[in-house]
Amino acid sequence: MPPMGRLGGRVALVTGAAGGIGQATARAFASDGATVTGADLRDAALTLDVTDQDSCRAAVAATVEAHGHLDVLVNVAGIGSFKRTTDVTLEEWNRTLAVNLTGTFSMCQAALPELIDRKGAIVNLASVAGLRATPYNAPYCVSKAGVVMLTKALAVEYGAQGVRVNCICPTSVDTPFLEGFEIPDDADLQLFARTGSIIGRKITPGEVAAAAVYLASDDAAMITGTALVIDGGALA
Repeated sequence: MPPMGRLGGRVALVTGAAGGIGQATARAFASDGATVTGADLRDAALTLDVTDQDSCRAAVAATVEAHGHLDVLVNVAGIGSFKRTTDVTLEEWNRTLAVNLTGTFSMCQAALPELIDRKGAIVNLASVAGLRATPYNAPYCVSKAGVVMLTKALAVEYGAQGVRVNCICPTSVDTPFLEGFEIPDDADLQLFARTGSIIGRKITPGEVAAAAVYLASDDAAMITGTALVIDGGALA
């Protein structure tokens, strides 16, 4: 590895950076040489509401103003919960899609002019739930499936301009985010039998972060439009 790391000289903007995967990703990027702006609704260097397009544009502008350019966008911000579909309110449905899918779109849209100029990269956090359905989780599954296809669409549209776009699809990651996924009373637990890692443990935030660093680096120079699955064999 070069002395500056694989990401030396690059500027990255990481959303959802206040904890969990986002925090681990910001740290991993910095450890591999990148200058990192961490953005979140709380406890981050930069305040960001991904459901507000003005806030998304402001986050990109602030990063460029502070560091001169932007090379990598990592979209981690997200929400989710388990709930019977018949109990999901329209407000809950809209909120999940607004944060997970539309928020990712808005950040990509805001960052693309800078990334085109730098021939940069986007790494989106999707989920195994965007590739195979998880019970009692319809809004989250739909939002993450949308992130997978958004990733592919952007990769096709902007690849010739030098921008690579990939996403990561983990299964359960050991973070406080999982605390919001409380299984409904009287749920059919057999429906969850097919969703777990065959390795027998949850994924660590650092393992997801390492994948994000790889996808943003020159080691992945010919990888774009890919949904990288990190699931301990759950989909095998």
